[in-house]
Amino acid sequence: MKFLVCSILVLIAVAGAQDPANVLIYYDETAGFGTASQVAAGNLWPSANIEAYSGEPGGQQAAFNSALDGLGAGWDIIVIESWYANGNDLYWGGVIDLYDTGAARIFASTWQWSSGTAGQGTLANNMGVTGYTGFGAPVIPHYDWDPGHPITDGISDWGWADPGLGILNAMFTVSDAVPVTGWTASPAAGQAGICVANDGHSVISGYTPAYANESVPLWENILGFMWGTSALQQSTWGAIKATF
Repeated sequence: MKFLVCSILVLIAVAGAQDPANVLIYYDETAGFGTASQVAAGNLWPSANIEAYSGEPGGQQAAFNSALDGLGAGWDIIVIESWYANGNDLYWGGVIDLYDTGAARIFASTWQWSSGTAGQGTLANNMGVTGYTGFGAPVIPHYDWDPGHPITDGISDWGWADPGLGILNAMFTVSDAVPVTGWTASPAAGQAGICVANDGHSVISGYTPAYANESVPLWENILGFMWGTSALQQSTWGAIKATF
């Protein structure tokens, strides 16, 4: 009996360590920025089927939607990093369905959190973010609110090679999403950046990793955390919220 139990535990551990089978990415690329999510996914999961579609310059929103529909719940991870092209043509409703049913783990970041008309705000609300505020020049610094968290581990530079791009980011007000980074030196209400969504696996972000100075390492951290085998234990949430 002990041998059988041990064998089952080993099989579970091995299964948890496997690469995701299917990863779907929507991204924008311009001025040398934008492909870090694909590079990171390839570095982490060389055996995975990784499909990527660009809004800029490709105009591939319809192709992304077709891929989303075609595999449906077969997608393990879906990344939407929309920071340049119009994202209103993306099928946000399909992403919302996959998130709400727990069928896929979602990363979502868009410059249209407040202005989008295709369901961006609904997805944010469902993921535990209740408000979002964009900001213009001058670009403000970004801060690690939870040092040692798998998402921020080893990242020391939160700046951008082209700081003008920073105006596409947003400050979040959260309900049950857990802030990991933010736009103030210490945690404060309405200032969250990268957050773990309320499913414990997905990530919603007002900070755009695509054009970060450490974009590939940051993306490796984000994706590695998302594919972790156990959901986030929100042990830090009470302490963070108490500072608001």
